[in-house]
Amino acid sequence: MTEETKETKEEAKKSNLIAPQEPVDPEITVEQVQAQLNYAQKIINVLQTKVNDANGVIVQLEARLLMAEEDKAGILKQLEYAGITPQ
Repeated sequence: MTEETKETKEEAKKSNLIAPQEPVDPEITVEQVQAQLNYAQKIINVLQTKVNDANGVIVQLEARLLMAEEDKAGILKQLEYAGITPQ
């Protein structure tokens, strides 16, 4: 291993260490952070409601599709008995 490779690896190790960082805005208050968290939670709740509603619609559509396929199979069977072959 070359001397340059050793130095590069040592520098990489140093840069991977987690150093304490200053807050982005030291003027921000706990109340402001709490307000932002509350807002984010409300957005999450609304999105979850929308996802649940969409899933309900999907379930209903799947049930309708299954019923339509069953109806189609019954109609085709009736046509077969009548001697009609659909194309």
